[in-house]
Amino acid sequence: MVARLNLRSPGWRLAFGILVLTAVVLLSVIIVSRFVIGTLADDRFVVTRDMIAVPATYFPNSARLNWRLASAELSASNRDLVSAKAHAERAITLSPYDYRLRITLASIEESLGDRTAAEKSLEAARSLAPHHWNVRYRLGNLLVREGKFEQASAEFRIAAAANSRILSGALDLLWRASPGNPGLLAKIAGDDPKAQLTLAQFLMSVSRPTEAATVFGSIDRAGRLASSSESSAFLNSLIAAGQVQLARELWNETAGGERQAAIIGNSGFELDLLKDFGQFDWQFGRSEYARISVDPNVAHGGSRSLKIEFAGRDTTQLDNEIKQLVILRAGARYALECFAKANGLESPEGPRVVVANMTSGSWIAASEPVAQGSGDWQRLSLDFVAPQSSAGGISAVAVSIKRKPKFSYDEPTRGTVWFDDFSIKEE
Repeated sequence: MVARLNLRSPGWRLAFGILVLTAVVLLSVIIVSRFVIGTLADDRFVVTRDMIAVPATYFPNSARLNWRLASAELSASNRDLVSAKAHAERAITLSPYDYRLRITLASIEESLGDRTAAEKSLEAARSLAPHHWNVRYRLGNLLVREGKFEQASAEFRIAAAANSRILSGALDLLWRASPGNPGLLAKIAGDDPKAQLTLAQFLMSVSRPTEAATVFGSIDRAGRLASSSESSAFLNSLIAAGQVQLARELWNETAGGERQAAIIGNSGFELDLLKDFGQFDWQFGRSEYARISVDPNVAHGGSRSLKIEFAGRDTTQLDNEIKQLVILRAGARYALECFAKANGLESPEGPRVVVANMTSGSWIAASEPVAQGSGDWQRLSLDFVAPQSSAGGISAVAVSIKRKPKFSYDEPTRGTVWFDDFSIKEE
């Protein structure tokens, strides 16, 4: 006869209760352990060695706790690197495919003075995460400290391709350590136009304008225009460094077209002004005394001209609001010519065309002022000698339209003046 299980018996009820209580306790332990491990191993929480040491003892098979303890030990002021290394190695044994653990071990090994072991640990991390920029960057850093610059540049190149924010730091690090080897830096930048532009800017910052211009020149026109503000800043830095001729050549390649044809570019204002590349074109600035624009309805030749509408404010002044940087042959004699037309011009003295030294701003020559009243186009001209320069026989001057008060106060200037058809010829 088969005995029947009496679920209502006291013994069964007791056994069932113990089973349920055991399950609850085990579940609670699992929940608590996961909470403790998850919290202490979370990178978002800062933990000290003392905070994590006891939990790591209770959960010795947690790779994450061993890793955090190794990291905390490494960061402690009175650190025990041998202990930190043991915990890092245990974490790797428990979780052999986590590349982060090997990065920590490498830091500990280098702190212990064993760069060879640290390099092997980072190489192991690289094999686990070959496309992660942080692994490549850390390995590159270590290789620099070992004097392995060629290998470091290869690692930095891959890291920078994945995270462009580290490029400047990598260039600076390798430049200081190599020391000063532009060829190594070029390997980091590779063929990427943005990276090459960053390299060019870096070389300017360390006073290597010739190499910087070579790098910038290797970027195709589309690449320069795609990063127009950065390219413009680079050309400005070349000019500020006195490399005006280099800047002009690179500007010609970038701006392109008819802008590079004559000594003075866009002489009749027929071409639209470039937003970012106005270095060797007309540049218009804001003025509280006049409204400056290109007029499509009035011209001496072609279809457009420069228009200046004076606001009628007293002590009217125009300084560098309208200007163009021009490159000349140092010591040569030149003749400048343009045409001006006035309508209702009232002024103690009309505006002039001025050639000034690019560096000092001092006037080299100036035309007669525009005649007052209203009338047809009048020719303005001036002769001058380009100042001497140490920049390979090249002299840079600024051609501008100025209205300079004779006294601290003079009567307002009113009316409109147009300028057109500028030309500069060597005599």
